[in-house]
Amino acid sequence: MAELFPLQIVSPARVVYEGAVEMVEIPGYEGDFGVLAGHAPFFSMIRPGVITIHEGAAKQRLFVSAGYADVSPEGTTVLSDHLRDLASVTVEEAAAAVDAAQTAQNVAESEAEKAAAAKQLAVAEALVLALKAA
Repeated sequence: MAELFPLQIVSPARVVYEGAVEMVEIPGYEGDFGVLAGHAPFFSMIRPGVITIHEGAAKQRLFVSAGYADVSPEGTTVLSDHLRDLASVTVEEAAAAVDAAQTAQNVAESEAEKAAAAKQLAVAEALVLALKAA
């Protein structure tokens, strides 16, 4: 049996996940990374994608739009303001999110609106890709 380490995934509203895990895979801006017990310390920004939590044979997948991961030999903490259990998202919801983001991009006038719409579209497209990969 693999060595376990503490994982905590936190949003501003609540603790989304807390437990001892064998491994967690996180989508970092510099590339996806896996964390095992005793991992060297580092800090990473998270890009839109899927966090996969390995609990023995069971896997839990959470979609994350952005956030931060703090990895240390003692455990890992993920902070994000938007997390969803991938099992609770439908393909129709993801497609609607892409449509809404494209509409927002088409009507955006200011640079701030254009940047926000581009970010919204990137997140929605990542959600669609995550569902297709599931």
